[in-house]
Amino acid sequence: MFTIKSIHISLELWGAIFCLIASICIFYSRSIKKRRRILILLLQLSTAFLLCMDACAWGFRGYPGDIGFYMVRISNFLVFLLSDVILLLFHDYVCSYVFDDRQRKDLPACARLVYAAGITGIILVILSQFFNFYYYFDHANIYHRNWMFPLSMIPAIIQIIIDLFFLVKYRKKLKKEMFISMISYIILPCIAMWVQIFYYGVSFINIAINISMIFLFITAMIDQGRTNYELKIDIMISQIKPHFIYNSLTTIKHLCKKDPELAAETIDEFAKYVRGNLSALSEKKCIPFEQELEHVKSYLSIEQKRFGKRIHVEYDIETVDFWIPPLTLQPIVENAVKHGITKKIEGGTIRISTSKEKDYYIVLVEDNGVGFDSTHQNRNISEKHIGIRNVKKRIENMLGGTMYVRSIPGKGTAVEILLPK
Repeated sequence: MFTIKSIHISLELWGAIFCLIASICIFYSRSIKKRRRILILLLQLSTAFLLCMDACAWGFRGYPGDIGFYMVRISNFLVFLLSDVILLLFHDYVCSYVFDDRQRKDLPACARLVYAAGITGIILVILSQFFNFYYYFDHANIYHRNWMFPLSMIPAIIQIIIDLFFLVKYRKKLKKEMFISMISYIILPCIAMWVQIFYYGVSFINIAINISMIFLFITAMIDQGRTNYELKIDIMISQIKPHFIYNSLTTIKHLCKKDPELAAETIDEFAKYVRGNLSALSEKKCIPFEQELEHVKSYLSIEQKRFGKRIHVEYDIETVDFWIPPLTLQPIVENAVKHGITKKIEGGTIRISTSKEKDYYIVLVEDNGVGFDSTHQNRNISEKHIGIRNVKKRIENMLGGTMYVRSIPGKGTAVEILLPK
């Protein structure tokens, strides 16, 4: 015979199974930025564990003997603890969308307040096991709320208000589906929390969290599919360069008359360049940096024959012992040539360097060309330079890396890539 208790436990267990399946899908999804993928994975796993523990708490409520004594106490403790942990993970997930890697090192004070509130909530949950702040158990192993139970909601309310503020303030950084799913994670548990204060009999908050997790998972999968499609299109578009092909063939034509040997050498370099571009269209994984560097050298060699002494190249390669998405370096260097140094009558210098720190490999491309207003660098990347936008996306989604552009009008541009080891 079905009862509210049995239906409640069944719903939570099915929710836990869904979260576990979602976790497996996310674990094997490589098109989600690494940090976001880890956070959404932890959110799904934590929610699955939370639902299992809540089902266990309901199942062992009133169960006699030592088993009932320990199980009901352990499960209820973990339910309260995981609720605070999940809120902290969600806050970090929100921050991963509204702040980039460098901004997260210097978060606003209100963002740090969330961590303080979350840690305080966890400490109070632990203390409650000894002083019965939030709840207690009678001799029959039955859970009862204590008069301080509403206090357990305060850290959660603080976190929810701040996250809601971030989502509204930075909503333009989020796609519509992601914004809606994140808002649902705040609104649904809030409604459930309000109901839970006045009515206890069903874990409305945990069920609301589970529904929100379903929305977050679906949105993450939609975002992954869109990202894969956009990256493929961007790669194809960025490699259709009729002007460069025409200019290269024109250069070879002139060299055939003046210096046949140099013309033959340029044909070999052009063939390497074209082969590298075609290989990149079918390449699904990262390639050794050394391979990418050779492709760049072929491109620069052709451009140096075309522009002569107007293009000077310097290399400071400290390490090549890392992998990189195909066509990462070449579009950046091409951008430096096309929009940087060749815009100056006297030309300029391109410097390519690599180095390594404790946690990152660093690739730096600098030029002393005309530069641009870096206060609008993100808009410039997304609207004017498809190749650079594509590079940024692939670095983030394939390796969890970041790319920064710094430029000063009249002095030049620097593009820095940080790749996690």
